[in-house]
Amino acid sequence: MQTRQLNMKLMPELEQEIELISKILHIPKVDWARNVLAHEVKKELEEHKSFIAIEYMKGNISKADLVKFLGKKDAEDVAYIMKKTEEGFKAAKELAKKFKK
Repeated sequence: MQTRQLNMKLMPELEQEIELISKILHIPKVDWARNVLAHEVKKELEEHKSFIAIEYMKGNISKADLVKFLGKKDAEDVAYIMKKTEEGFKAAKELAKKFKK
């Protein structure tokens, strides 16, 4: 797996707290920070799945990104819902045209 580097500046108090945690857990600070960051990113994505789906529906993200963020099953569900919604709007327009006559 290829990795990339992320550089951050921390407040001294936060750095000291991370140092303390890493000593208590007997793991390097960078490993602890990487694990916490990965966990928080996953949690944030989970909390914002609906927003990701809406951005896809608006055309702001690609289907490939949708699959990457939500997984294949959820991405297929979003696509199905979009299809059924479009069909429903078309049917409603046709019905409205019939009532106008």
